[in-house]
Amino acid sequence: MDLETEHLIARLNAQSDYMDMNEEDCDIDVEIDGNEEEETEMLHGTDQSETQSTTQATQNAPWKRKLTSKVWKDIVLVGVEDDGKERGKCIHCGTKLVINTKTHGTKSLIRHLEKCPKKPKNEDRPPYDHQINREMTSEIIIYHDLPFRYPEYEKVRARDKYLNPECQPICRQTAAADVYRKYEMEKVKMKEVLANQRARVCFTSDLWTARGTVMSYICLTAHYIDENWHLNSKILQFCELKSPHTGEEISNKILECLKEWGLEKKVFSITLDNATKNNSMLNILKGQLQMISGSGLLCDGKFMHVRCCAHILNLIVKKGLDLAKDVLHNIRESVIYVKASSKRRDAFAACVERVKIKSGAGLSQDVPTRWNSTYEMLVRDLKFKEAFFSLKWFDSNYKTLPSDDEWNRGEKICELLKPFSDITTHFSGSKYPTSNVYFTQVWRIELLLRKFASCDDEDVAKLAQDMQIMFTKYWEDYSLILAMGAVLDPRMKLQMLEVAYERVDPTTSASKIKKLKDNLEMLYEDYKAKSRTCSSSISVTPNPHDWVNESPLDDDYDNVRMLLLLFMLLVLLMLLMLLMLLLLFMLLVLLLFCRIFLSLKKASELE
Repeated sequence: MDLETEHLIARLNAQSDYMDMNEEDCDIDVEIDGNEEEETEMLHGTDQSETQSTTQATQNAPWKRKLTSKVWKDIVLVGVEDDGKERGKCIHCGTKLVINTKTHGTKSLIRHLEKCPKKPKNEDRPPYDHQINREMTSEIIIYHDLPFRYPEYEKVRARDKYLNPECQPICRQTAAADVYRKYEMEKVKMKEVLANQRARVCFTSDLWTARGTVMSYICLTAHYIDENWHLNSKILQFCELKSPHTGEEISNKILECLKEWGLEKKVFSITLDNATKNNSMLNILKGQLQMISGSGLLCDGKFMHVRCCAHILNLIVKKGLDLAKDVLHNIRESVIYVKASSKRRDAFAACVERVKIKSGAGLSQDVPTRWNSTYEMLVRDLKFKEAFFSLKWFDSNYKTLPSDDEWNRGEKICELLKPFSDITTHFSGSKYPTSNVYFTQVWRIELLLRKFASCDDEDVAKLAQDMQIMFTKYWEDYSLILAMGAVLDPRMKLQMLEVAYERVDPTTSASKIKKLKDNLEMLYEDYKAKSRTCSSSISVTPNPHDWVNESPLDDDYDNVRMLLLLFMLLVLLMLLMLLMLLLLFMLLVLLLFCRIFLSLKKASELE
């Protein structure tokens, strides 16, 4: 093959590539110079036949253009029909349209697709954003408490790909990093909210040990009323607390958290359970806060410690139920007997149907760690009293049927525990304030214990008397700060407390009311005096820490400033005196001129 033939073949290939790169709706005409054809025909020699066959194959072969327009996703080529025209078919409505990739463009096809009634409308949606997808995934994990492996679930990834083929999956390490980044962002926002919080903040804290890992954790929660009068509860710290769990270690951990959130000068109260170490912890923490914020604690921290009411109720009821184990033995054993096998459960269900008892809830067995489970057991089991009697007749192995006295005693214990269960549920609310209902609920408990302590049943009376001892230990003097909450409640105010104190003990009601008034006035005056300084992050009042770290040259600087101030005042007084003398001199000169003028005038009149 000679050089001229190679040049010709290369030119033909280049023209073919150029046509493939163009759009199908552009008309392309392939032209080859006649001179080149003549040169091709004039070629001779051994390579003449090869060159002619190559040229003829290139010219005679049908050329197929690449279909790159988006319309071909909705239009299918049908081919040449009987009338000799090439057509395509719409995949939505089935309409056939004339097409010719050489002589026609795609405008007619585009117009049809715009008007096609069966084609689904494309909604205007924003393009896929991988960063937004990651943010939404982290919010899903946080909101629904899902594991970090959630984005790696096979079906989750399949669904995401179905919704958007461009979706890019992420791994659990990326999800964990996004969640922590979200936490840091929300923490900054929360710090700004708390920094602008003008009111005092109440805290609750608890410490417990996980059974499986034997690790101890501490939780600190802040409760405050925002500017819109909405109650907010935010968990500030939930972390591991290493041993030893002494009062000093716990106070240091809480103080560290308060400093991190900038709340060491806005503490009003801390609610804790009745563990002994909490008393020492609070004394240490009170001293630390006084050193940091000076006299920032209201009333020197007199109302800072608030005992958890729900925990006290738990201790009171547990004390009574320890004595009621023998009293409720047969009722508890009856439940255990029925639940021991499926055959006994079926037999008991038949007895329930026989005596026509309609109850949605079945039998319930109590657990030692939850006193309210004993109340739930009595509430449910008392409804099936007749069914247990029926079971006794048909099952000779059932030996623990409670007697009538035991059933009656169970009803009285259930009546005694019902207010405790209701009050505990009310105290445990987190969506509404509970300090205003404390006084009335505790007052109800005291009256209830007095009632059952003098009842006819000796066992129930003994139970109530033991509960009274625990009540007196913790609530002999009602919490003053929580009683103030009842005074501030417009539905009760002070008159309600006067009636309640009078009914409990008329001899001490007047002194209790006076003590409550005095403390309320003292708290108001102290809060009024410190409200401005507490809302600021910098305390104006010098505290003991500032006094200890004060420089010995500060007194000299103060004296110099005082001397300069006195000197400036003295100069100002001298200037004022000179001004007054100048004015007096001008006044005398004016009087002198007036006198001379009058004398000259009088002399002229005499002449």
